[in-house]
Formats: sequence, structure tokens, C-alpha cells
Amino acid sequence: MKHFVFFHGIGIRSFFWESIRPLLDRENIRYSFIDLDFTTMETGFNSALNSVENIAKNHPDRDIILVGHSLGGLFAGYVAYKLGERIDKLIIVASGLSSQKKKKKSNFIKKRFKKMMMKLMFGGYMPYWVTQPMFFTDHTPKDVQRQLWTKTVREDPKFLKEFLNYRNSWQKFYDNPHFSGPDNVLCIINDKDNIIPKYASLSLKDHLNASYKIYEGAGHNDVVTSKKFNQKFVNDIISFSLI
Repeated sequence: MKHFVFFHGIGIRSFFWESIRPLLDRENIRYSFIDLDFTTMETGFNSALNSVENIAKNHPDRDIILVGHSLGGLFAGYVAYKLGERIDKLIIVASGLSSQKKKKKSNFIKKRFKKMMMKLMFGGYMPYWVTQPMFFTDHTPKDVQRQLWTKTVREDPKFLKEFLNYRNSWQKFYDNPHFSGPDNVLCIINDKDNIIPKYASLSLKDHLNASYKIYEGAGHNDVVTSKKFNQKFVNDIISFSLI
């Protein structure tokens, strides 16, 4: 029996996945939506690992499939790294890894500006009309976008600082992947993603030697929140779990 474990990204919690709950229930899928503890990066990693260890302990007969969206992909990758063979599959959605070539092109001022904008955005200081186009396209209805907006979490400045500094060491985390290969890892890439550049998602896919699917016309969150994409998303992750 399969058990899907879903990890959310930054600025939101497990409510993010509610749009696909009816689709998972219809397929009679066993699943868990996990609320990660973003007090610090360490508590984030620990809460991800502990939650999956508890599921594995309570359901030793189930094959565990990790699904991480955005920053949740990093935590899903960490758990797969730590638990190894106890994890059956790893699915990374709308997440990426900067190539060394792209890193060299980034200048100091550009990096500082981007870091400042991310602090404002995930700190809850930017208005709805500015942030929503970064996460959604018109494929996600406005009422769904606003509902998620009301559920967003203003992350602690201490966590944000640690998160933004930690970004520089993500490359090292993936340098020696212990969980890789096209039968083990699936990367889902949104080609209209304004948060994670397509080249970064493709770089992560290549680094992990993963299977991949590109969702044409999908924004950062659309793969989950839009009816145009979320049924396909559920079908794709179920199909991959059966390989």
C-alpha cells in the first residue's frame, strides 16, 4: 500500500494542499499533509524527518512517497537522504537548483536586491496584488487565490534570515545525492513559474537524474490550486508511485 506525504513551502502551511484532498480521496489514496515547523531551518528539517519516521513506524507495511512543493522539496529531499531505502519515491514540485554557470553571472547587487524582496514578501509586507501574480496564473480562480492569501503565514524574521543564508549551501546538500535516478525521483516543472526559474528546475532534474514532467502554462502554485492542472498532477504522482 502507498502512503503519500506532502510538504508545503514557505509562507504557507499544509492548507496549501486542500485543493487536491477530494481528488486523493476519490482515488482512495492514503496520505498525510504535514505542517512543518519553520521556527528555524533546523526545526524545519527535524519536523519533516520526525513526521515521516512516525508514519513509517505506525504503518510499516506502507510504501512512503514524499511530495515536496517549492521549499518543501528541499525538506522532502532531506528526509529521503536520511531514511534511504525506507522511502519508496521522491517527488519534487516547483523547486530547483542554481547551476554554477548561473551563479557566476549573478552580481552582488542583484543578489542583495533579490534577498531584500524575498524578506518583504515572505515577511508579509507586500500587498496581495503584487504577490499573487508571482505565484499564480489566471488558471487558478481569484477566489481560490484570495482564500490561500488569507491563510498565508508571516514567517519570523529570524527564520527568513537563516533561510536566505542557507540557500547558498543547497548546492552542497545535493552534491552527493543518495536518492536519485529516474525510477526513484520525479521533478514536476511549471514553465510559467515566476518564483523558481525553469533553468533551476531543469538543473535539479539533471543533478538527480530524475524523471520529469513540464506543465505548460502553469505558475508556481497552479499545479495544485488549478483544476486545469491538479487532476493531472494527482494522476502523475500516482502513476509514478507504481513504477
